[in-house]
Amino acid sequence: MFLAIRELLFAKTKYILIGLITTLTVSLIFIVSGLAEGLSADNASSIQGLAADSLVLEAEAEGELGSSFIPMQQAKEIMNDQEQEANTLSIQMMNATVGGGDKQISLALFATERDGMLMPEVTEGRSPKQLNEVLADESLKQDGIQLGDELQLGKETTYVVAGFTTEQRYSHTPVVFVKSNDLEQVNAVAVKGEAVADGAYSTIPKKDALQGIPSYSQEQASLNMMIIFLYVITAFVLAVFFYVMTLQKRDQFGVLKALGANNTYLISGLITQVILLSIVSVGIATAISFGIGALFPADMPFILNMATIVQPAIVIIVVSVLGAVVSLYQVIQIDPLEAIEGVAT
Repeated sequence: MFLAIRELLFAKTKYILIGLITTLTVSLIFIVSGLAEGLSADNASSIQGLAADSLVLEAEAEGELGSSFIPMQQAKEIMNDQEQEANTLSIQMMNATVGGGDKQISLALFATERDGMLMPEVTEGRSPKQLNEVLADESLKQDGIQLGDELQLGKETTYVVAGFTTEQRYSHTPVVFVKSNDLEQVNAVAVKGEAVADGAYSTIPKKDALQGIPSYSQEQASLNMMIIFLYVITAFVLAVFFYVMTLQKRDQFGVLKALGANNTYLISGLITQVILLSIVSVGIATAISFGIGALFPADMPFILNMATIVQPAIVIIVVSVLGAVVSLYQVIQIDPLEAIEGVAT
């Protein structure tokens, strides 16, 4: 530790430069991670937060909610077969107008037959009590919708906004929840706990249903690939930097060996430098990322919190140490006698 800190203070210009590069790379990783988390929530938060553990879908749908169609009679039989609480779920992508106006608003209509289970927590107003009332995601407020406003779906269907909820988005559109007693078919039966189904129907965990949402897996795969490449870049940058630095310090390391310092002492100093540099870079990058995130507009799908940062931060520190491991061979192979002769000449 003592050797590592003295080296950092002595060659501070070099370490500030590599720390700056690392900080910028880490900041980019955090920002892309926040974007990935935000897009994930904007595309599927309504399913992620669904009060169920598994779903029963039509087998031929192959896990895609939008391609599963279960007749209501069959859905009722499936619900009766479950050992735990179950409810139907119908999803429709629709356009609505407010108060008979001309402005079209895209939304996802989540209809359920029974009370309770699938209705999310109300953040403003109250839960729907009548069949013509809905619970809407608060992102609709950005379109000027308020409590008591009428949403007209089609020519004859009108719903009143009874309350607002939060984090209810599906396929990048706000979700409105409605109770209905006249559904002819549904997309799924949601079950608390493990679901039971046979014949033409299959069961999947809730998390697997996310892959069936349009564009969800493609978006996440693209962003995760970017994050992986940034990890690799960080590892290479630190590996090259510390490899060159180690070559430049061969003579000094050799003299230290001649004075009695062993490989363990020198290697621990090198690894400590990497860890200290990574921790400082991660700390500064965290502050930068939160600052940039605060400047983004409210409707931008960007979620950055400590839970989002912790895992990338740990990976970055581990990757940084692994990148510096390539320098250890140079430390071990240093000959004290050759180093002293090199200093003398």
